[in-house]
Amino acid sequence: MPKPRRAVQEAHERFNVGLLLEALNTRHRANFKVIEEPNPPEAIIQSKCTTRWVEVVTAFWNAAYAKDLFSYATEGEQHESIGGGVFMNMTPQFAENFANAVQSKLEKPTYEPFRDKYGPGYLLVSVQFPFLGRDAWHFMRAAWAKRQVQDRGCFRSIYLAYRVFNGYKVELWRRN
Repeated sequence: MPKPRRAVQEAHERFNVGLLLEALNTRHRANFKVIEEPNPPEAIIQSKCTTRWVEVVTAFWNAAYAKDLFSYATEGEQHESIGGGVFMNMTPQFAENFANAVQSKLEKPTYEPFRDKYGPGYLLVSVQFPFLGRDAWHFMRAAWAKRQVQDRGCFRSIYLAYRVFNGYKVELWRRN
């Protein structure tokens, strides 16, 4: 049985894989289903004609916000609130964390066997930033543009999943 924190993380990853499958199935008129969860990657997915794989990474506003969310959701764990106060430079901070999260996945050799077996997979970035607004996209692109990334070619595309009103939106992220 997984530890409580790990169980929360797995539920979060499964939820995000579900969001991506719904988006892919709608956009491509496909019928992708999860056929395996090797972890990593989070899921091997298959449609009638295609087998792919999905890795999920979460980009948090900051470490304190991540601890706030996970401690709140984990049974038996004391909730550690990020607290009140004046927060400064939130969007640039998030943008750097976003770029770090994506870069870490693109440079990781662990996914090469899956790339070699199924072709490049999908990277889904779960955006956990409560102040996501129009200016965030600019900061995310600027943070990314400063990077020297050693991309191993394991991902065919990168999608973002983020909250909108009462639901979620999944969209393709264009790095350039």
